[in-house]
Amino acid sequence: MKFLALLFLSILSGCSVVVHEKTNAPMALNFVGSYYQTVKDGFLYEARCADIKASVQSTEWCTGIQAFNSGNEYFKTPTNYQVYKSAQEEWNEKLFTKLAFEKQRSIISDLPKGTVIKITKLVQYPWGTNGYYWAIRAELVNPEGNQLEVELPTNSVLAFPTWLQGYGVQELPKFKPEFLMACTNVKCT
Repeated sequence: MKFLALLFLSILSGCSVVVHEKTNAPMALNFVGSYYQTVKDGFLYEARCADIKASVQSTEWCTGIQAFNSGNEYFKTPTNYQVYKSAQEEWNEKLFTKLAFEKQRSIISDLPKGTVIKITKLVQYPWGTNGYYWAIRAELVNPEGNQLEVELPTNSVLAFPTWLQGYGVQELPKFKPEFLMACTNVKCT
């Protein structure tokens, strides 16, 4: 039994497994609570997201956000919602890896360019031997006052093209201008 415990510990010693909440950290003071606008038309989808409430690495169901017509020659999202709807089953299988005993995930709805989001949570999330990546949650800001929390695409392994510039969690995240731009006008707040 001691051997198994030692073996397990030695395997984990090279892996990152602890979640680090940074939402209220001094470094996040000007980041959390800031507003951004989407630059492209996009979509909401059923996502497998970082479980940011956990103390160790795990995932949970949540709503994800992504842009239409993004990616590269190896992987591309649909050009718009109509293209997705015209071949929904094929797109679902292409976009969302179905895990054992899970239902096939799908796009929930389209999301127009100019949608305002407010950053609400910032977490350094473990990714095994790759270290950590930023897990970022935001609320969609809408005139009706309904609030929907979404996870932003910050890890290309989990969510198609990432919306972040660069890698690592030593500095605050910066968004690629092709996906999000800072929003400071009255419409945003």
